[in-house]
Amino acid sequence: MSTRSDAQVIETFHLLFLQALTVNASNWFVLKGGANLRYFFQSDRYSNDIDFDYFSKPGWTVEETVDKVLEGRALPALLRHQDLNIVEVTKPKQTATTRRWKVALSRDDASEDVVRTKIEFSGRNALDADRDFEVIPEAILNDYGISSISLSHYQQTAALEQKIAALALRSETKARDVFDIELLLRLHRVAGSPRLDNTHALDAAARAPEVTYQSFRSEVLPFLDDDVAALYENEATWTSMGDSVNSALTEIGQLQEGVSS
Repeated sequence: MSTRSDAQVIETFHLLFLQALTVNASNWFVLKGGANLRYFFQSDRYSNDIDFDYFSKPGWTVEETVDKVLEGRALPALLRHQDLNIVEVTKPKQTATTRRWKVALSRDDASEDVVRTKIEFSGRNALDADRDFEVIPEAILNDYGISSISLSHYQQTAALEQKIAALALRSETKARDVFDIELLLRLHRVAGSPRLDNTHALDAAARAPEVTYQSFRSEVLPFLDDDVAALYENEATWTSMGDSVNSALTEIGQLQEGVSS
């Protein structure tokens, strides 16, 4: 198999983890975050982690289920077919509301580099209705020779509201949030601007221009294919994106407050 970037190694693992996880009933979790945007909204950004909300299942059984996938025979066998191995699994956080695993991966080649990713499940008493059960598109799976995977994921409006809240509420701003919001806002307009009910729009708008180009280069560019990354080598392009997100979120926030923009 041709040499894969670290981002592609991580995506291979995420997809094979999903394949093993969804062998049995998979109606207790919903995919969210960057992986959701990558698989179902044509995002150019590979996700460095994979995140879910879970419901209708006690937290301890979520931990037990994921442990069985990571420690079982199926996932390591699937990874070996991709010339990958799990080096280490740790569980730094297992609480009533958050279940988190950190996974270290290695390639079957001369490289001694270890590639790291994270799996996280967040407990929710009730889930946003804006979700669907779909097959991950072949355009994603075919690159890795992986067979069909079906799962629940958040649809556009919920995904955008979640990203806006993340940008507004994180203790440290993340360039990936601005990058993702810009994509979702474009899709939002194309879809006829369905109603957004998000109280964090103005706070997120204020934070968008704070994210530096240096942060974008370190957090996002390594998770883009080279030909796509080349489009963002100009700092002015990133600055324009931050300004665009700021303007759009400000307008959304003002409309919610009943103030004409």
